Amino acid sequence: MESGTQQEWDEYRQRKRAERLFEADQVWSALVAGGVDSETVLAIDFVHFGGSQAQIERLGQQLAENCTVTTEPGPSGYWLLKGTTRPYGVTLSATDHLAWVEFMCDVAADHGCVFSTWSLSAPSLDITINSETFEGGT
Repeated sequence: MESGTQQEWDEYRQRKRAERLFEADQVWSALVAGGVDSETVLAIDFVHFGGSQAQIERLGQQLAENCTVTTEPGPSGYWLLKGTTRPYGVTLSATDHLAWVEFMCDVAADHGCVFSTWSLSAPSLDITINSETFEGGT
């Protein structure tokens, strides 16, 4: 997308946002099927990507307020921001989870980046659900 126009980037981010919201429903359904409820402690791991190190680092500065984040070069000249709530856990309802995914999409877009993937782990139930399992669905 480096050579793409701003409009192409905006359309791409909107398409990815719609995919992430679809995936959020699928992820939560799989968690519930595994025994997760709004009282279950979860660890969240996530990845964003951006076209420049500066974009990713600005996004990382904002997200570092509530998570541990690292940045690294990614494939094809992109940069990755990887984050986690570990070693701390969070509790979420289905509504909270969807709001978190929306926030991650929106905050990424604010910095010219894209929210890519995430996983939720419930150590007490020995279950991990990764959004990539449902990637691309609409």
